[in-house]
Amino acid sequence: MSDLQELVIGSTRIVALRDGELSLPKEILLNVDDDTSTRISDENNKLTLNNVNAYLIFKDDKTLLVDAGCRDLFGPSCGFVHDEIAKANVKPEDITDIFFTHLHPDHVAGAIDKDGKAMFPNAAVKVLEDELNFWSKDDFEDVEINGKNFADLNKSVIKAYKDKVQTLKPNQEIISGVFSVALPGHTPGHSGFRIDDQNKSFVQMGDVLHAPNLQFADPNISVLFDIDLENGMKSRKKVFDMVCTDKIICSGGHMLEPKFGYLDKMGNGYKFISEI
Repeated sequence: MSDLQELVIGSTRIVALRDGELSLPKEILLNVDDDTSTRISDENNKLTLNNVNAYLIFKDDKTLLVDAGCRDLFGPSCGFVHDEIAKANVKPEDITDIFFTHLHPDHVAGAIDKDGKAMFPNAAVKVLEDELNFWSKDDFEDVEINGKNFADLNKSVIKAYKDKVQTLKPNQEIISGVFSVALPGHTPGHSGFRIDDQNKSFVQMGDVLHAPNLQFADPNISVLFDIDLENGMKSRKKVFDMVCTDKIICSGGHMLEPKFGYLDKMGNGYKFISEI
């Protein structure tokens, strides 16, 4: 029996795919108070654990893959998205559409093999226009984070899918009943997605959080991966408040187990309550 976590929203089925697990170095965290910093050290980085997630969406005759994992770029603890897709009884050629929440390596690398060949030959690839335009530039510096290596990978992915690449405006429909949710800051075209079906709703919050054990409780905590820290924090607080206030089931690109749940207000932050 598959250990995949699933959620049904009306006539739409969502399957969470766990590409892998990482522990973030404390140095990439920003706006961390002294007490939390000490706790991170004392707990041997358990507080900075994250998962790398992708999602399958089944709606009508469409099989949508949201994000594609790390492939081999992040070490032996990641790169299992294709195994997860197989667990869901889906073949690569069955994927009709791919939506990239943004074009960071842990979200796009699994869409191509080491030779740059498309892994999902029949898929239309969709990404926000602002995101594609940003990473298509040729003036990136040779730095580790958000630099030339990130841009070169993205260009390889876009080249592999060629004329199958489609750009979206913020909040535009991806497939029937599935809409992008613009959450700028982490990257210029960063987004999540939303499903409203038969009086039920679900929001995937993209990468507004990378360390769930810290950032739910303190949404001020940010990461160096954010290109625009101020807007990234605004997007995080806005979407947290929305799913909490409207009692919407949520998930995220780096959500730990369980993948699906609600947010409740707790002090100046939030508490995640499992739907499973």
